[in-house]
Amino acid sequence: MTRPAPFDKPDAALTPRGVARRERLLDAARDVFLEQGYAGASVNDVVARAGGSLATLYKQFGNKEGLFVAAMERHIATAWAVLEEGRREATVPEQVLYELGRRMLELIFDPGVIRLKRGLAFEAERVPELGEMFLSRGPDRIRQELATYLAEQVDHGRLTIDDPREAAGMFMGMLLGEWHIDALLGRKIAPSAEACDARARHCVAVFLQGVSARN
Repeated sequence: MTRPAPFDKPDAALTPRGVARRERLLDAARDVFLEQGYAGASVNDVVARAGGSLATLYKQFGNKEGLFVAAMERHIATAWAVLEEGRREATVPEQVLYELGRRMLELIFDPGVIRLKRGLAFEAERVPELGEMFLSRGPDRIRQELATYLAEQVDHGRLTIDDPREAAGMFMGMLLGEWHIDALLGRKIAPSAEACDARARHCVAVFLQGVSARN
């Protein structure tokens, strides 16, 4: 399988109408992939929902893999966008991490996302490049964005962390915990907004006990 080029940003040459068409394709692709899984998803179904043509889809995204990457990156961007919001508004790390955790929990435990990840795990046995593609543009990207944010907080004297990348992985692992493996293996895990809120706050409190800067 040919690895797709990054399609996380629209072509600067697109007209406003072209950008709107691209957004419709990404919205439709997200829904189709989450409903049908990667293997079952069809680019024809995406075009049928979004309108337009297959030629436009292939021109903008290259192939099904490129469309999948762009749609999933866009879907999870709401989670890591909180880090940029925190930088822009100089929000304290506790609040930034809480909001990141809450958004991640609500995103990851969406039933469609769980179904998609199950299917990807199966497909990755046959096509390892597909699993690597999802990991590098999804979980790896989130951990790297968080690691960069944590390193910045260390530089500002707000946190004490020797290895921000490892700390980012530990935070994410604690956040997902037993819920994630249970959900992937078929248990009905559908945490409410209140449960996600409580878990995010608890994980942030435990994490910050270990990394808060000490005078």
